[in-house]
Formats: sequence, structure tokens, C-alpha cells
Amino acid sequence: MDRRSDDVLIIGGGLQGCAIAMFLARTGWQVTVIEKNLAGRHASGVNAGGLRLLMRDAREYPLSLRAMEMWDNLADLVGEATSEACEVRLGTSQIALAMDTAELEWARARNQDMLRRGIYSEELIDAEELHRLLPGLANSALGGLISRRDGHANPANAARAFRDAAEAAGARILEHCVLRELKPKAGGSWRADTDAGLIEAERVINCAGAWGADVAARLGETLPIKVLALTMMVTARVKPFVTPVVIGIDQPLSFKQSVVGSLVIGGGISGKPCLEEGTSFTVMDRMASSAAATVSAFPALAGVPILRTWTGLEGATPDGIPIISPSAQHHGLWHVFGFCGHGFQLAPAVGEIVAQSLIDGLVDPRLAPFSVDRFAPQPKLVDEALQ
Repeated sequence: MDRRSDDVLIIGGGLQGCAIAMFLARTGWQVTVIEKNLAGRHASGVNAGGLRLLMRDAREYPLSLRAMEMWDNLADLVGEATSEACEVRLGTSQIALAMDTAELEWARARNQDMLRRGIYSEELIDAEELHRLLPGLANSALGGLISRRDGHANPANAARAFRDAAEAAGARILEHCVLRELKPKAGGSWRADTDAGLIEAERVINCAGAWGADVAARLGETLPIKVLALTMMVTARVKPFVTPVVIGIDQPLSFKQSVVGSLVIGGGISGKPCLEEGTSFTVMDRMASSAAATVSAFPALAGVPILRTWTGLEGATPDGIPIISPSAQHHGLWHVFGFCGHGFQLAPAVGEIVAQSLIDGLVDPRLAPFSVDRFAPQPKLVDEALQ
């Protein structure tokens, strides 16, 4: 059986895993990435490709701001030709629609909260500005939030770009390679039994996405993840009419118009996840709510046919932000997963910051909100007045 010794073994070849591998390999670290399917097969390559600051959890903003700079200069990371294939379109903006007074009040409160935090990427816009930016929008739309710097990219091509860039930097990418067993060794290093043979490494990074909690559980570490199969659909081509990405506040609405005219529609609707089989399925009657939200916002789209639907397996944490952290139980183990619905844009910054944290031997302060410690059971408080 083959045996290899590395500085780092990364489990999972999605955007996060490949970005970390790329940055580590460029500093001379010996890195192997194992991926049981194809790199980017699930969440990384089949999402909506949103590049947004809009409606981010405030804890993600330092990472998201850095990531936006990196997407804006993607050619510096992956090369000019590869970068063009990623179809990065920044500055087209993303807009969150307020379709009723409750959503508009929420948007106002959100805007004020962001300003108090010193975050100025989101603007509150009124109905007049909203309709100017979105021709054909229903008259019932009252306003919303806009992040003018935002945009989108091609997720499948971007996932491939980071995979190839990691490989070009010297990382070994092993696709169709299943992790059979992972064990810590005496002295703090690791031993993995895989389809490609035995791999020994000083450190392991768990970037297994929807399977991240399963990898942790093999090592006795319980991390809360809900597995979802978020569904997308694409329509027939229509005359270009919208440039921004449009998302809902409380509505299951998310769509953009591609360069060829088709609409790519999401909305956070989950299909049927089949984690053990490594696949997922669209539940068509659930998609009706997403289609209805789109037609409610843009009535003229009522007759546009849906051509195709697809899903991708993702993992969501209870508090809605990812886990990016050293293990609480094992030396030399990191967990980097749980990005459901908002990991695509963050990937370059996560790769850079995690890699630098490993190189420095110190966890970057920007990662503090994403620690596994936040899920630790809290001690019960005793009311001394009752003693």
C-alpha cells in the first residue's frame, strides 16, 4: 500500500479546501487534498455564485470585505485566462426587496444597525430608486436595501479555478478518494487510510462541507450541522431586463439574469438530501413557493418556462455562520465547514486567513466568532437569591 507524509491533509475539495491548499502550497508546504467526488461537486460548484456583502451577518464582514478585494483581483490569484472563465461581475449590485411594510421596517432597522457598527456597504433605497433599478418590478414593492459593490460569478468555473490553482502551486489533489479512517498518532500527527493509500500528516483540515460533522464525529467531537439540499432552477432565455441580483427579505426569492438571458432562481428552498448516498433531489412542489415569489415581484415572468433544476448538499450551523476553528479536542485538527448559503464569496479570504494562521501558529483574531467553542454546553446559572 502507498504511504505519503505531508504537512497538511485537507479533507474536502470544495472552494474552502482548495483555497486553503493553494495558499499553503505557495509557501512551500506539502499538501494533499482528498475529495470523494470531483472537486466542487456539491455546494461550491452548484450555488448561485453570489458575491455579496448585502445582508451579511456582521460577524462575517471582516472576512467578506477581504474576500471582495480578492474577487476583484482574481487574476492575481488564479491567472488571467482562468479568471475570465469565472465570469466575475462586481459592481452590478445586489438588492433585497421589501414587498410589505414589515419588510421595509426591518430594512430600516437593519440599515441603522449596520451604520452604528461602522458598516456602510448597504444603503436603504426608496420605491422610486428601486423601480428605476429594476424595470418591471411589481408596484407593491416599497423599497429595500442595496449593496452596489456586489455581484456574482460562475460557481462551477470558480471551483475549478481554485482547484487547478492549488494543484499548480504544488498541492496534490486526489479526486474519487474516500476517507476510510482517520486517527491521531502519538506526538500529535495524523494517519489517514484512504482509497489512495495511507497518508500521514502533521495537521488535518476538515473541509468536508455537509459531511463535516460526520468527520468530526468519527473523532468523538460533536458539532451541530443541519444538512440541506438547496435547490436552484434556470428558465428559458428572456430579453435582458435586470442587472442586479435580486433577493428577498422574508420571501423565498433569489434570482439573477445570466449573460445569455436565462434567469437563475434560488430562494433557499431545500430538496431532499441523501447524505449517505452522496446525492440529493429536487422536491418540485416546494419549488412552487420560489417561483411564486419571483412572479409576485416580476409579474411579466409568469409565462417563462423552467428548463432545469438541481440541488447541492450543504451544511448549516444553528447560528447561521460557519465553523472556522481549531478542534476543541484534538491538536493539529481544524474544522472549516458550515457555510450554507454564504460560503462562496468568503472562500478566498478563508483560504488566506486559515493558511496564515497555520503558518504563524496563531489563530487570526478575525476567526474568533467562528470558533467551535461557541457550541460548548454552557454551565447553568444559579440564582443566589434562591440559595
